[in-house]
Amino acid sequence: MDSIRFRKLSIPFFGLLFFIAAVLPGCDQSGKREAGVPGGTLATSSTMEAQKPHLVSDLIPGRKVFEAKNCNQCHSIFERERKIGPKLKSSRFYGSFLDIFSLLWNHAPAMAVKMRREVLDRPTFSTTELNELVSFLYMLPYLGEPGDARRGEALLESKSCFKCHSLGKKGRRGGTPLDSLAVYQSTVVLLQRMWNHGPEMIGRMTTTGTSIPTFSGNEMADIFSALTKETSDKGKKVFLGVGNAENGEKLFTDKGCIKCHSIFGKGGKRAPDLGKTVAQSNVTKLTTQIWNHVGRMRQLYNQEKLQWPYFAETEMNDLIVFLYSLNYLDKPGDAAKGEKIFTQKKCIECHFKTEENKQKLLGALKAINTTQFAAELWNHTSAMEAAMVTQGVPWPEMTGAQLRDVLAFLQKQ
Repeated sequence: MDSIRFRKLSIPFFGLLFFIAAVLPGCDQSGKREAGVPGGTLATSSTMEAQKPHLVSDLIPGRKVFEAKNCNQCHSIFERERKIGPKLKSSRFYGSFLDIFSLLWNHAPAMAVKMRREVLDRPTFSTTELNELVSFLYMLPYLGEPGDARRGEALLESKSCFKCHSLGKKGRRGGTPLDSLAVYQSTVVLLQRMWNHGPEMIGRMTTTGTSIPTFSGNEMADIFSALTKETSDKGKKVFLGVGNAENGEKLFTDKGCIKCHSIFGKGGKRAPDLGKTVAQSNVTKLTTQIWNHVGRMRQLYNQEKLQWPYFAETEMNDLIVFLYSLNYLDKPGDAAKGEKIFTQKKCIECHFKTEENKQKLLGALKAINTTQFAAELWNHTSAMEAAMVTQGVPWPEMTGAQLRDVLAFLQKQ
């Protein structure tokens, strides 16, 4: 494991991500404007880059947008922060790109009032900025809840780990020590070690009639907490950043996962469709799900004389974040439902008011993706809000599903 490209730092992992974010240039005053100065310039299709929607698993770009656009002036992420806007809970899954964007869209009028009061510009977004911001919000629940070291020690005993292993003064005397894992500050490292150790371990447990351990809830995090608690040198901790989803997608094929598992119907049919079964699973749930199927998978591999897929360096980390990313992209909407929503929300009264307006809108939206659609929607909020106030029309709040349907309707014309 020494070859793993980990970074050595001396702060806790959760603190690491947010420490990085905290040291980024703040925007407390940069967004301030003089009273009476109009808001930002609206973006147009011609000025927007045609970036394909994808999850940016690195939290830093999104955190920079979060600050640069003054979101941090009103919204907090951590319990210790008290601000005037709703707290963005890191324990909550907000859904796909458009599910998350719908929350931004629906709070636009209230946000405008707050920003006028604070003399801040209403933010506009390029497609890259919006994708990075939404990716940041999507990634917030990824790390899950920290484990409990006391429960972890009890699990090491009850799951029979101490029959072969030792941790500090606990466990089998002369057994394989787990203390070396204490420096690795990630449950994914624990999973990769267990996975690569799986065939040997299962063979021994089968010989002795010992049940292969499975886990539930936050138990993997509890064991990880017990292991890291025992580190003798608190200054030597090895941290693992969030993996790369694109690399993980390639590994899903290269390691043969796709031969048994499918993703939204594409792939093998012998095992569960991961596009449906890993929704709203944080890193602890994903590591648990992967480990719990190791026994069945080993039996199948033995029957078919297949070579066990071992993972090296950061491969398991990349695979995990790829699985986490599966529900980021939006599925196609329902055009028929979208037509009704477009009428009910009174979008039709402005955008289809004349044939020229209609063709102009349809031409602009014909080939755009969800990120461009969302950026176009957001960047016309200033003009739209003024027109709706004049006409006495309420703000058209929409769910992510409704936004998908409206886009499908407009692109079907």
